[in-house]
Amino acid sequence: MTQRQALNFAWRTLAALAVLFSGGAALAWGPADGSQPIAVFWFAGLGSASALGGWLAWNSISSSRLRDQLNLIDTAFRCVDVAVVGIDDRGQIFFANAAAAKLAGAEHAELIGQAYESRFPLRNAADGKPVLLQELQFECGDNVPALRAVLRDAGGNERVLDISCACEDAGRRQVIFLAMEDVSVPHGISLELFWQANHDALTGLVNRRGFEEALRKAIAADDAPDKRHTLLFLDLDRFKLINDSGGHAAGDEFLRQIAAVLRARVRTSDVLARMGGDEFAVLLHACPVEQALRIANAIRMDVSNFRFVWREKVFHVGASIGLVVLSDPAAGAEEAMEQADSACYAAKEAGRDQIRVFHAKAASHQPRADMNIVETIHDAIERNGFRLFRQRIAGLDETTAKSRHFELLLRMVDREGKLVPPMVFIPSAERHNMMQAIDRWVLANALPAIRRECEATPDSLPVFDINLSAESINDSRFPQFVREQIALHGTPPEAICFEITETLAVANLTKAAELIRELKDLGLRFALDDFGAGMCSFAYLKHLPVDYVKIDGAFVRDMFAEPMNREVVSAINNIAHSLGMKTIAEFVETEGTLNRLREMGVDYAQGHAVGRPFYFS
Repeated sequence: MTQRQALNFAWRTLAALAVLFSGGAALAWGPADGSQPIAVFWFAGLGSASALGGWLAWNSISSSRLRDQLNLIDTAFRCVDVAVVGIDDRGQIFFANAAAAKLAGAEHAELIGQAYESRFPLRNAADGKPVLLQELQFECGDNVPALRAVLRDAGGNERVLDISCACEDAGRRQVIFLAMEDVSVPHGISLELFWQANHDALTGLVNRRGFEEALRKAIAADDAPDKRHTLLFLDLDRFKLINDSGGHAAGDEFLRQIAAVLRARVRTSDVLARMGGDEFAVLLHACPVEQALRIANAIRMDVSNFRFVWREKVFHVGASIGLVVLSDPAAGAEEAMEQADSACYAAKEAGRDQIRVFHAKAASHQPRADMNIVETIHDAIERNGFRLFRQRIAGLDETTAKSRHFELLLRMVDREGKLVPPMVFIPSAERHNMMQAIDRWVLANALPAIRRECEATPDSLPVFDINLSAESINDSRFPQFVREQIALHGTPPEAICFEITETLAVANLTKAAELIRELKDLGLRFALDDFGAGMCSFAYLKHLPVDYVKIDGAFVRDMFAEPMNREVVSAINNIAHSLGMKTIAEFVETEGTLNRLREMGVDYAQGHAVGRPFYFS
């Protein structure tokens, strides 16, 4: 080898090691044929633990040169604290440096030929599950972040490791090199304290502090456009009902179980965290927005399908999810979290249990848009800018087929004359304590129209369902307001049926029961709406003497696709009948569903298969 060749080889070795060990450099000197020793000098510092990927990129391993390469690599990594292991296609160790031997608590020679998974039994730091070699092999790549794992060393101490993987074909065989960097704890700090500082004690997930640190690292990486990371922010819908009904013990157990549901859906390379309360976040590494949307929707469906059982009560929640693509390196972790929170807020505004992607222009107008809606609601109340529509509730048997039963649906008309659906303005009205005023507007304007309907058919009084909010349920003055309106407009009480959602009734059980009994004495009727949406327990029904139980449309709509939903509908129907209550199936969209409900003995049906809403008043 000429001097020029030797210099080229040396600089090539230096470049390979220096590029990937950021903050450090190495210099190899000597002929490449192995006839003389090669001196390797290590300079300053240790950064990324994936140096072997760069080495192998310049020096592809072939069976004829493997031993010489390994000798050189062993010399290069003898003075490095990072544990480096080479594994063949049978999962056996063929190379290990001194740091790896120390980590395994074995002599260097003892490791060679041993099964990697038996000498290094890793567990995923996020969920505690075993990390398989096949899983590590899947994580090979330049842009794949290090996998964080936990290993109990020879001294019985748990070490937190960041593991990087490099794969290379050696002829007809593939070899894997793993670099395991110990990131356990700073000197003098116990592993227990380190874990507590970065993990949520209740769920075992990463906490806000640990997540924001991972988020900062992901943003700083500034990867290629096709390797952009994505942030999800989740807020659980109706979680408050679990706390209110079952206490904090129920809430804590639910959070532990829902954390397991979320953990099962995310990838091992992702970071799942509990941010506090009922809020969670997921950092999806190297995940395009299309794939991120699929994952987010799968999470949303998993949460929606999950049923939490507590003391014979079954709770059902949903998830509103905000999604942000981390495409701007200049935006910090705090700004990214604000964007994700803004998108999550938009999902709740749109009706909950939805996904919204952050858009800067839409977000900048969001607070003002919310105030515009509030102003429009005030305006609508003052100028009678609401409209009432009615939708038929059809009887399904001979005794109910001729009945005239309707639900009144509220719409708002803006200044431009456009109809605004309730999912747009009701959340804002609830947030700004305006629902009581809306309830009173509905009652004052509906009762005269109901009286006219009754006068047209005095021998067959119709029934009109009117929805009540939590504010009206908890307002001790509301029953007197109802009496005054009935007397003022001369409306038959038997023609009025108030609907209370199941979640509101359970959260305000005492108040709801008092209101029902007081107004039923006047002749009014009551319906329990969306039954099954929050609980499938029947124990409390005896405390709510309602006339109708409306079966939640989520069960009715998917009756044919999900056999369990049919069983739920049947169970609700049978229990309600045993308590002397009539049943109404919601979201009946097809004739097939209508016929099946009729066969099951459900009393009424509501949905597009029966009739669409039309103008009432």
